[in-house]
Formats: sequence, C-alpha cells, structure tokens
Amino acid sequence: MGRPRLSEQQKLAKALEELRQIIGSDHGVVRGNQLKNSTRVLLLEKRFLREVLKGWYFVSDPSSDQGDTTLFYANFWEYLAHYLKDRFDNKYCLTAEYSLLRHSRYNLVPRQVNVILATNQSQIQELAYQHSLVMYPGGNNFPKQEYIVNVEGLRCMSAPYCLVVLTPNIFRTHPEEAQLVLGTLNDPSAIAALVDVNVSGIGRVIAASRAIGRNDFANSIVSQLSGINIKVTENNPFETPPIYMLGSPDKTPLYARIKMLWGKHRRTVLTKRPRATASDISDAVYLDQVEATKINDAYHSLSIERYRVTHELIEKVAKGLWSPETNPEDKQQIDAMAARGYLEAFELVKESAGAAFTERRNQQAAAKLFADSHQKWFQKLFMPSVDAGILNSRDLVGYRRHMVFLRGSLHSPPHYDYVRDGMTALQECFDAEDDAFVRAVLGHWLFAFIHPYMDGNGRMARFTMNLMLASGGYPWTVIRVEDRDRYMAALESASVDQDLEPFATFVADCVQSCPWDFSTLAED
Repeated sequence: MGRPRLSEQQKLAKALEELRQIIGSDHGVVRGNQLKNSTRVLLLEKRFLREVLKGWYFVSDPSSDQGDTTLFYANFWEYLAHYLKDRFDNKYCLTAEYSLLRHSRYNLVPRQVNVILATNQSQIQELAYQHSLVMYPGGNNFPKQEYIVNVEGLRCMSAPYCLVVLTPNIFRTHPEEAQLVLGTLNDPSAIAALVDVNVSGIGRVIAASRAIGRNDFANSIVSQLSGINIKVTENNPFETPPIYMLGSPDKTPLYARIKMLWGKHRRTVLTKRPRATASDISDAVYLDQVEATKINDAYHSLSIERYRVTHELIEKVAKGLWSPETNPEDKQQIDAMAARGYLEAFELVKESAGAAFTERRNQQAAAKLFADSHQKWFQKLFMPSVDAGILNSRDLVGYRRHMVFLRGSLHSPPHYDYVRDGMTALQECFDAEDDAFVRAVLGHWLFAFIHPYMDGNGRMARFTMNLMLASGGYPWTVIRVEDRDRYMAALESASVDQDLEPFATFVADCVQSCPWDFSTLAED
C-alpha cells in the first residue's frame, strides 16, 4: 500500500510547521528559498505569507485585509536586517541619522531609510506601502569596523560615533532622539577618542551635553582633550533649549523617552481638564456608582486578541479544527473567558479606585495604588485562560517577553527588553504629577505606548485611567465602542504625530458625558 494521502488541513499544518521551524515564534520574516516551493505556494495561497519584495515574505494573518499594513510595520526593521545582511554581509551601515533613530529606539517606521555601503553600488529599492531603501557608496566616510555596532540585527554607527558625525541639521530635525542618546552615554573618553574623526562634531556634542544638564560629562571630554593640547569650539546644535533632563546612563532610552513625553505634553493636557467632578459625594456613593457602571463598562472595554503562529494553531489545523469563519463556538468561549476575567479584574480596580477617591487629596496615593495593584489586575484578566489551559501561569508573571505589534499603526511598541525601564519611568511620572487629569490622560496613553503585556493593554490602560480619574474626584468614565474610531485615531495622533490635544479632548468629553447626576448624588 502507498503512503496515505494527506488532507488539505494536514498539508497546511505541515507547511506551517516547516515555517515555524525556520522562523521560530518571535520572527516574522522569511526568504522564499528557505522554504520548499510547495510550502511557499500553499502558505501564499492561504495568506499565511505575503510578499514584501521579490523573494522576501512576511508571516501574515490570513484573516486580515489584503491592504492591512500591520505585519509590514511590525517586521520592518527585522526585514531590513535580513535583506541587508543577505545582500551586503558586513559591508553596509545605516547612516548617522538612521543609526540615531535605532539607538534612541524610535518607534515609527520611516518612509525612507538611508544606508551607506562599503562597495561602489547605488540603488533605490522600493518596498511595500510606498516605503523605500536608499543605498549608496560611503567611500572614505564609511566607518571603521570598530565604530559599527549591531542594534537588533542592523549594523549601525556606534552611539558616540553617530553623535559626532551628525550634521547640525539632524540635531534640529531629531532633537528628542539626540537628547535621548546623549543621556545614555556613560564614557566621555568614547567621544574624546573621536578627535581624528570630527573635531567640530565633538564641539557640538560637548555643547549639547551641557544643554541637557550633563556638565560633568562635557567637562570630562574637554579635560581629556586639553591633555593632548586640543581645543574645541562648543556650538550648541539644538535650535531651542532642551527643557527636560533625560534619564541616565544606566537606563535604556525608553526610560528617558517616557519622562520626556510626559514633560512635553502635560501642559496641553492641562488645558483640556474637564469641569465634571464627583468629589462632593461620599466614598460609599462613589463605589455604588462604579458598581452600577460595571456591566456597561465591561461591554464597551472588551477587546480582540492578537494573532500569533503557535504550536497550538498548528495542532488545531492538523486536526481539521481551524475554521474560524464556520466555527464560531471557539470564539464565543474565548469571549466568555474574556468577560469573566474582565469582571473579576474590575472588582480589584474598583477597590483601588475607591481607595484613590478616599485619598484624593494625597497626590501620591494613586501612584502607589497603581504600583501595588496593576499586575494583579492583569492576572485577573487572564486567569480564566490559565484555568482553560490556553495560557500558562508563567504568562501572567511580570511583563511581556516577546515582541508585539499594533494593527494598522505606524507606531510599534518598544522591545520587550526595555519595558521594565518604561514602566519605572511611568511610575515615577505618576509619583511626581500633582494633577489627576494629567495622570489619567498621559497614564492611559503612555501605558499603551509601552505596551507592557502581550494582550489586554487597552483594557489595562483604561483601568489605569479610571484609577487616576478617581484620585481627582472624577467619575468612573466609560469609553464607548461607538466612539472607537475617534478613540483610536486620537491615540494614533498622540503616538505618531506627537499631538496630544485630540486624545486629551476625547477623554475630557468622555468624562463630561458621564451620566452620573452629581447634584442628586451629593444630596444622598
């Protein structure tokens, strides 16, 4: 007897397993010649792969629209790393500008990335969705190997070298990124040692260091150069004086970025502060009103889980059980678990909010409540999934340990290695902030910006918002599903365009539209 024929589902499961063996669970880029031709054709047909450039593919979500950019943005830098390594091996390097963006962990995908080559080649490579890669010879300006470092798979100029060769114009177009990277340098000699590379550039770095409050660092560079009889002219390259002290050398750029974003946008948020307040009602009445909001809040806040290629998916496909279009039962079970987890988490958040409402004259009370409680909220959200065997208990401990992406957004959450620093910075911002509405708006936005968990970040951000609103005597505020488009657009504007006004206005409108009758409640 011949070998039994595989069913279509079994063929697909086998193809997915081959893909998984090549890329693992954390990567999303594959070259066509890494796969058997039959595997590649089947995965393209079933939309588990999409071509970004001839011979190169992204792992895709088959349920997403053909024009969905999510996987492209999520895998953009990884794709460039694979492509450039394959074409040029170690004979390429990102330019100073784009090296700066990678060192600062800039979270937006640029329309164009510039690369210098150690070879005499020039090319503009068009990518998907109107993005491009510009490659040209570096000639004598191509850095020595000692000045090139690997940043998440991409060859970049080292941070000191990058800053020294940056043109004044880049300091003006990317002042925040320059400040972030300057704030993480811990060795003045690494700058001074570049005296043969660009003396005027060293002068800019010294002046820029002084501008962000690092006088000791700047003086050390000057001292080391004076010892070899070299004087530099200090020229501050920043167009406007930096007003933020950004982080420290022992922290990642995300720590500094969160502090910077908070300081940069708090004044805009303050101008949108709403009038509505529940501060005149008793603590007991406040909690009763929150409890009465629970079901409505749960309905509006529950969200959709993101897609991943996993062993579980492969096993389901192999057994012929993967058919979400025709088998809604599984989705309903997941929805039921999400609802159960949300309601259990809500009880914990309500308790924290009640305590914050009671302590609303203590500006740091809510910050401590957040620090002590937010991990427990998250665990309650997903404990039903652990009970059902979908997640492991370890998945609910700490922050995410994998990359995550946002559907359709130009903003990609930071690398998981930096999340803890981001959350530390957020906590410190909560501690220092004396306005509850600022804590609520910026806390929601920056929690989602950091994206500390693999799933549930939106729900957790809204819980955080309501804890902080309670600390200012504001009512529990529901963000309605009917307002989802405006809500998501406002968050995107904040993260991509650095415009907080739409989101601050949106939250203020939601607070103002709260149905609580304060005059009646106060009488009670």
